[in-house]
This record gives sequence, C-alpha cells and structure tokens, in this order.
Amino acid sequence: MMMDILLIFLLVFSCTPFILWGDNWKKTAIGQIPLVVGAWYTFYQHMTAGIGTGEMLLWGIFFANIVYGHIAFTIVLLEMRKTIKQKQIIKKSVEFSK
Repeated sequence: MMMDILLIFLLVFSCTPFILWGDNWKKTAIGQIPLVVGAWYTFYQHMTAGIGTGEMLLWGIFFANIVYGHIAFTIVLLEMRKTIKQKQIIKKSVEFSK
C-alpha cells in the first residue's frame, strides 16, 4: 500500500519539471531533474534488490523529490490562479468600458 502511494507521487512529480518548464520556471525545473532521476533509481533499487542500511541516502533523495515536487506543484497552481485572476480583471474592464 505504501509503495503504491509513493509510486503515484513519483509519477506525478516526474511530470512537474515539464510543467514548470512550460511556465518559464526553467531553473526550478532543472533543479528538480536530478531529484526525479534519483527517486526513480531509488524505486528501481527498492523493487529489485532492496535498499540496505548503507543506502539510506537514496530514501533521502526520494523524499526530497516528494517535498520539492509539492513546492513546485504549488508554484504551478499559484501561477495558474494568478493568470485566471488577471484574465477576469481584463474581462471586467473591457465590459465596463463598453
């Protein structure tokens, strides 16, 4: 059950760099790419051979990706909200000037 949830997070946050790149957050997108690669490696390592006690850094990378992905996804949602509000203000001002 726990791995199912983490896999869903991994799939969602693997798409986040592409969304950020499209919204002109290029530095943030590039910063997330190593975390995404590390998280996929951690998942692969866990599913095939398991993760020993000496490889706990891999789980750190995995969870860092989840935290960073949440932050990036919040940025995307806030940008979308700002864009929608700006469009509504422009629409109201155009209707008011008629």
